[in-house]
Formats: sequence, C-alpha cells, structure tokens
Amino acid sequence: MRFQGREITAEIEDVNGEGKSWVNVYIDDLPVRVMRIDPDNRLYQLADDLEDAPHTLTLQKRTEAAFGSIKFTDLTTENGTFLSPPAPLPHRMLIIGDSITCGFGNEAQIPCDCDASRENIALAYSALTGQLLNAETLIVGASGTGCYQNFGGAKEGRMSDYFMETICPYLDQEAMDPFVPEMIVVNLGTNDWSAPIEPTDYIEQYRKLTGFIRDRYPSAQLFCAIGPMTLGPSPYLKALVESLNEDGDENIHFVEFPLIQRPEDGMGGCGHPSVKKHRQMAEHLAGTITQACSLSNPVSR
Repeated sequence: MRFQGREITAEIEDVNGEGKSWVNVYIDDLPVRVMRIDPDNRLYQLADDLEDAPHTLTLQKRTEAAFGSIKFTDLTTENGTFLSPPAPLPHRMLIIGDSITCGFGNEAQIPCDCDASRENIALAYSALTGQLLNAETLIVGASGTGCYQNFGGAKEGRMSDYFMETICPYLDQEAMDPFVPEMIVVNLGTNDWSAPIEPTDYIEQYRKLTGFIRDRYPSAQLFCAIGPMTLGPSPYLKALVESLNEDGDENIHFVEFPLIQRPEDGMGGCGHPSVKKHRQMAEHLAGTITQACSLSNPVSR
C-alpha cells in the first residue's frame, strides 16, 4: 500500500500464539526490517523517521503456515494520509509446491538450522521467479507435502488434494479479486519419492491435478517442475508431459532443476537449497517461462 507521512504502524495478531511467524517489511521496495510476531504484542512500528513524502509499504510473511498464522487487523500513520494503491504488476503466476517452494531452511547457517527464522520466502525460487517475471505471484506451498504421498508415505493432507479441495473453493468464496494466472508452476514429487512408491500412482494423481488445473485455467501455461533435491520422478513426469502434448495440449511444459552440487551451490537447512541455489532455480525457471510465454515486461534483478 501507499501512504504519505513519516511513520507507519501495523496491528498484527499471532493466531497460533507460538511466536514462530516472521514478517519482512519493505519501504519503497527496500528491506528495512525483519520482525517476529510476538504472541504478547499486537502493535508494530514498521518504519519511522521517514521523509514526509509518498512511500510504498510492503508486508511479506516470511514463513509458511506450518510455523503459524497471523491476522492483520489495522494500519495507522500518525499525521499522515493513505494514498491510492500501487498499480498491479503486468502478469500473474501461481506456484504450487512443497518445502522447496516455501524456502524452507534457505537462510540456514549450519546443516540442521531449520527453525522458522531461517525460512525466507523472499529468497525462495518461487518469489524470486515472480520478481524476475514482473508477476503478481500466488504461492501455495507446505513443507512435507507431495502429489500422491507426503514425506514418509502419508496420504492425508497431500498438496494435490489441498489445492483442489480447499484452496480453490476458498478462493472462489472469499477472494476479493479473482486470481487468474497466465502461468502455473507445479513442483511436487520430492516428498513422493521419500518413501516406497509405484510411479504409476504418482502419475495418476499428477494427471488428475493437471486435469483440474486445465479445467479451471484453460488458457494458462502450465510448467511441471522437479528438483533440485531429487530427480527420481523426472522420467515419469517428463513422459506425462509428452503424453499430454501428444493429446493436444501444447501449453504444458516439463522443467528439471539440476541437483544441488556441493560445495559450490552451498546448502540450506536439512538438505534444502541455499539462497544461492534458489537464485539459480529462479533464473532457470524465469528463462523457461519467458521463452514459452513470450512475456512482455520481464525485469532483471
């Protein structure tokens, strides 16, 4: 949002009361603060001592819902005024994925450093790709989730079901501005391959998900991605995309992120991609999407 004034304060509630939600604060597109949302506090001064001029404020929740949810309830600027919102970006993108898409452990300093403070969506490939493409980006991600099965083999709470049965009905009922993406990225399979699996089960559920997406967003370009923690699903996913192409859908594409290379790529927490690797992934994905979609107004950051 935009305002004119010297300071800005937000009222934010920690819904879960566990103090594990973190927020990035940007003023005029520059990062100014990283905040933990405290269960015992609701008022947060986001910025002060600013020039008395028009400013743009961006609030970004760094952490996924598994670490906690927050409720934004108020925004005030003493002796200031609120202005019309910034113009929307020219493109819209939806990304569906697991912990990699959430940026789990991407800011880790040691291999097992995986607490909430080390997850930063701003530096995950998902958000970075949106920046590179100049796209409003809706990220539907949760650590441990898969398409056919979650980490360890559980079938309940699969991301494919969650997207089809919970997220989309919620968007239909509650969204103030219907989100219709030009491009959709699905990166599911890493957790599917964490436990014994029949590849045909994975492909059957994946085909169901792509069919749902195509029915809902018939003109969107769909990118089926895998990597960089495992490429086990790669040959099966590539074959599925080729099959869908042969059936007449030329707007579905296969994307393979190269595996993490040590030590040159660095390493995030619990074997996840580092910030450096996420940047490489974003550049790879943005280049693929730009070529496939002939996008106008991409940016370089």
